[in-house]
This record gives sequence, structure tokens and C-alpha cells, in this order.
Amino acid sequence: MTVRIWSGLMALVALGYSGSSSQTPEQLFQQGNMQYQQGNLAAAKDLYEKILASGYVSGDLYYNLGNTFYRAGDIPRAILTYERALRLMPQDEDLRHNLQLANLSIADRIEPTPRLFFWDSWDGLKSAFSLRGATWAMYIPYLMMLGSLTVVMLARRYRVKRIALVASVACAAGFLFLLVVFIARVNDSSRTDDAIVMAAIATVKNSPDVKSSDAFVLHGGVKVRILDSVSDWLSIRLADGKVGWIEKSAVEVI
Repeated sequence: MTVRIWSGLMALVALGYSGSSSQTPEQLFQQGNMQYQQGNLAAAKDLYEKILASGYVSGDLYYNLGNTFYRAGDIPRAILTYERALRLMPQDEDLRHNLQLANLSIADRIEPTPRLFFWDSWDGLKSAFSLRGATWAMYIPYLMMLGSLTVVMLARRYRVKRIALVASVACAAGFLFLLVVFIARVNDSSRTDDAIVMAAIATVKNSPDVKSSDAFVLHGGVKVRILDSVSDWLSIRLADGKVGWIEKSAVEVI
């Protein structure tokens, strides 16, 4: 597994960097890559996490951090980090491949319940756009719509006005469609109801009580959907439809 190098395409997004560190995020990132390539996984991990702690996030940063966890044998945390990277760059094939490899190391084999073709197609469409890509894609039909409306107002010939009006309606429809995709991508990237089981073994209960009967057992790395929260317990659902209650300390939200 190779690391990603710093480039203009990486586009780290500052969320609140204080600038107190004597080293820039770019320098820390390069040092982390160097440590990773030399096999110093713990040092690389510390440097990548230092960037995250300073308020910067990016898909490539999570990707590299996930690789350090995977090579160190920490599969649950590797999956967690890969999943966070996937929200920022869902179309990345190398990332999806690494995540698939990590999931193959999980002890549990959970078969997802079949879904309607429409929802699979919708998810595929959304994954074709990164959050940044969806943002820029909206500008094209928006600007074309403005241009067409300008022609409608300024053109003197009726035929030209009609063609421009039809074009403006088509561009407006394209803009609205991409706006829906953008909103969906924002919701996907900010959702807090998906989590990864971090405990080596976690017993899922039938009710939020340690004395409740056992529903089933999960192992580290399994992805769950959070349905509800009661005190120190979370109601979860697996991809195969099973539901139960698990202790909050056993999982970490993506």
C-alpha cells in the first residue's frame, strides 16, 4: 500500500488551524509519508494525527492514516479511517480496494439485504461526485442558465428568444438535479448514524441493559447503523437487518 503525496489536488480544508505549530501541515504530511515509507508506522501515524488535531481534513490524509493502521494490524481503526476517507472521495478506486481488503479481515460475514435497483443506482450516482466535484458541477448549468436568460432578455428575434428560453429551462433542470446531488453528498459526509465496532468482541443485547439476553456477537471492524441512543447504549442495525443494543464504548462514529 503506497501513500499519497502532497499535491494541489489534495486540497486540505482548514477547519480551525491555529497556526501555533512551527511546522505547516504540508511539512508534517511529507514527514509522515517519509516515516511510512521507512516502515516507522507509529511515527507516521502520530504525524498524520497531528495534522487532523490541528483542524485539517482531507481524503488523502485519511487514506494514508488508514494504511498505517492496516499495516500495523489494527483492522477496525483502518476500516474506520478508510470510511472517513470514502466520504470525502467516494470515487477513489484505490481507497475502495483497500477498504475491501480490510473488510475481508473481519471475522463476521454479514450479507446485506437486497435493495431496490433505484437506490443502488442513486448511491452509484452520488459516489461519482466528491463534495467538491458536486459543488463545481453545479456552476456549469447555473452559468449557462444565466447566459440563456440574458439572451432571452436581449435578443430581438422571436426564434432566438424561444431557443434561449428552452435552453434556460433545461439548464435550470440540470442545476436543480445537481443541487439535489450536492445536498445528498453533504448529508452523507456529515451523517453521524454510521459507526464501526472497535472492540475486539462486542455482545449485542436485546435491550439496553447489561443483564438483558444476548442477541448476537460482533467482532471489530463491522459497520453498523445507529438507530437510537439510551444512556450508555446504542440501538444498532446491521446490513443484514439484525437489530440490537450495544454499549457506546464498543463503537466509534464514522
